[in-house]
Amino acid sequence: MLFSIAAGLGVMGHFGMLVWAENSFTGPECVVAANSMMLARDGTLYYDLSHYPYTVSAYTPVFYLLQASLYKLGLPAYAAGRLISFLAMLGILVLIRNLVILYTGDRYCAWMGTLLAASSALLLSWGTVGQVDSLAQLFALAAFHQYSRYAVREEKTLLWAAGFALLAFFTKQTMLACPAAIFVLLWFERRRTAIQFGAGLAAVAAVLALSLNAATDGRFISNTVFANMQPYSLDKLFQHLKFASLSAGPLALVAVAGFRPVLRSRGRALFVYLGFALAEFLIIAPKVGSDLNYQIESTILLILCASMALYALNFFALSFANRRTWITLLQLPLAVFLVVNLRITLQDLIVRFSSEQAARTEIAQLRPWLSDGGRVLSADYNALERLRGRMDAEMLIYKLLVDARMINPEPVRRDIARGGFSTILLMQDVNHTDGAASVEISTLPAAQLEEVRQHYKLVEQIPVPGIYVYKPLAWGKK
Repeated sequence: MLFSIAAGLGVMGHFGMLVWAENSFTGPECVVAANSMMLARDGTLYYDLSHYPYTVSAYTPVFYLLQASLYKLGLPAYAAGRLISFLAMLGILVLIRNLVILYTGDRYCAWMGTLLAASSALLLSWGTVGQVDSLAQLFALAAFHQYSRYAVREEKTLLWAAGFALLAFFTKQTMLACPAAIFVLLWFERRRTAIQFGAGLAAVAAVLALSLNAATDGRFISNTVFANMQPYSLDKLFQHLKFASLSAGPLALVAVAGFRPVLRSRGRALFVYLGFALAEFLIIAPKVGSDLNYQIESTILLILCASMALYALNFFALSFANRRTWITLLQLPLAVFLVVNLRITLQDLIVRFSSEQAARTEIAQLRPWLSDGGRVLSADYNALERLRGRMDAEMLIYKLLVDARMINPEPVRRDIARGGFSTILLMQDVNHTDGAASVEISTLPAAQLEEVRQHYKLVEQIPVPGIYVYKPLAWGKK
């Protein structure tokens, strides 16, 4: 009960933060918001990478459409996206409880599963960011819940499962673990039903995707598939594994402890889903630019599997009876998970509070420099969203695509050379370079940085977050 109160305070704290904060929590949140605003104003979402704006709508369209709709109704873009994610997170908590009840009928296990999810720093953090992950995961979990109703209670809910899986895919195109798990589970029960489910879902998804691609003259697949093929990094994989071991390691211990008894029950379906989620995580998480949101699905499945393990091991009955057995010692990893994650949540809220204050100061300093209405080239996406509501070039993905020879860099280079941008915001002083920048730092290709050095002058440096403001050499001259 005490941990539940603490988790509730964490949820309320994050909700208050998402309402109060005016600036972005993550870099991709700025890009998603800007693209949704451009969709609301111009009716265009997926852009041709051969000309301006050089920005990628990296995800399938459902979240963009919802955010753009709320923006047109008067909500700020950040608030609209965060509200969608927060409501999706609450829906995930409800579905976790319902799934545990469905497979176990044990309300203590359902309470524990909901508590673990509500305490997860990962779910709370990304459940209040205006990105697609929480909504996509809500649809995927809803799909698996509908499948579970079919498998456990023999209800006619497979069509609903397919529908939610389709929504998940068209919210985030990498949400494939759930339908893959459902197909495999059906295959070992009723192969004909498995083929109907898999073939039908794949056919509908393919028809919709190809139709959308045709309607956008090929830009849909170009944005959501080819532009997302960033290079892989072993260092990025190790970063993911380090955080996963810290935040979700205790859950893995509990799930492993109850693995064998769970396999003898219908709850093994959740372990199958976990296996596909972990496989997908290992395949896509190591790419450059990935963040901790790639761990959301596997963390949710670990919570569900840990709850199933507690039920299979009769954990609560033994604990209430004060039995001295290794099973009751599982209280230790559960407590470690709760304490560690609630501590990370507190740190996250403190960091967001201080970052928001710094961002407000930065926006006030940048506002006069961007008030002329001219074209802006910026490594600070939040400034573009707040002060312009659009972006002409999303530097990080732009440079990666230039390096991959998917974008011709000449148009932007020529525009820099002729002073075509009224303001350029960089995270570096082009006149004093300190060697090669990190591949994940938003910057320009070397040839374009050279043009900035020759044709622009540094007019201001904002120490936090480290933004350098450049104006054309002719700026200020009569």
